[in-house]
Amino acid sequence: MIESHNLHFQFDKRGIAGLHGVTLSIPEGEIFGVMGPNGSGKTTLLKLLSGALLPQAGTSQVSGKVAVFPSTETLVTSNVQKYLISSITLDIDEEKKIQLARDLADTFEFTFQLRQNLNELSAGQRQKVLLSKELINKPSILFLDEPFTHLDPFTRKDILSSLFEYIRHQNITVIWITHDLSEAFKFSDRIGVLNFGKFEQVARPIDLVKSPKNLFVAQFLGYRNFFPVKKSNNSWLSPWGKVALEFEGKEDALLVVPDDAWNFSQDGLEMKINKISAGIQQIEYQLLLNNQIVFLTLGPHSKDLNIEESIKLSPNLLECFLISL
Repeated sequence: MIESHNLHFQFDKRGIAGLHGVTLSIPEGEIFGVMGPNGSGKTTLLKLLSGALLPQAGTSQVSGKVAVFPSTETLVTSNVQKYLISSITLDIDEEKKIQLARDLADTFEFTFQLRQNLNELSAGQRQKVLLSKELINKPSILFLDEPFTHLDPFTRKDILSSLFEYIRHQNITVIWITHDLSEAFKFSDRIGVLNFGKFEQVARPIDLVKSPKNLFVAQFLGYRNFFPVKKSNNSWLSPWGKVALEFEGKEDALLVVPDDAWNFSQDGLEMKINKISAGIQQIEYQLLLNNQIVFLTLGPHSKDLNIEESIKLSPNLLECFLISL
């Protein structure tokens, strides 16, 4: 279990960088993702919880054996199996140590490299060995600071899938930092979005997507279409007239329309296509609504649209939501 209360740490007197009053409670076996822009305090949080930094105020408690990856250890020139066995601090006999090394090699698919030297391995294979070195002493808590960022996407996906399957099986508590939204949503039980040293929102991935707490979180998650609305009795006045969406907000809010939540409608507002960007799985259209840029994404086999063409769109309210200003 990991607990922190009102953690503070700043690197300079201005107090811009660092952490400002972070409180967390992470139960045993949870995988907790930490996201945020550069300089938001992600690595500082990991260092404080792992003991690499001491808080200037507040407290933290980490119950269990801790491993950190990637570590700052210099890679030595050694036989892979000997390297792993020499890292074991558990009080077990040599035969069990060899079996531990082989089990991890089997899990991360480098069994055929066990008798090779570390300097003979590919970058992906070396990362698997270094990761196994951190796991071989059976930690109950693992801190991951942007693991495998320099690897190609296929190798990275492969290692992450094996790692989180192992983590679930071993019931390891994890805090991990990633800049990849799809990875965070796929592997995390909860995600905390940091901004200037404070959590803007901590929630399950599905709740983050459906109910971002504010404009910062919504923009961080990739939402781009925002329209001011005003409360009117039990509904909200939008550019498309009254919309009935549940929201416990004040008099003013923002209607969030996902890029793919538009309907072609004669009753919609007219927008002119300004730019078209084609991808493998979708086509992105940039449109102008008065002076506001609006984004629309469609599948590759949808109707053909052209630059300078005018279309009428209405939001699909089943896919939209409101956030506070």
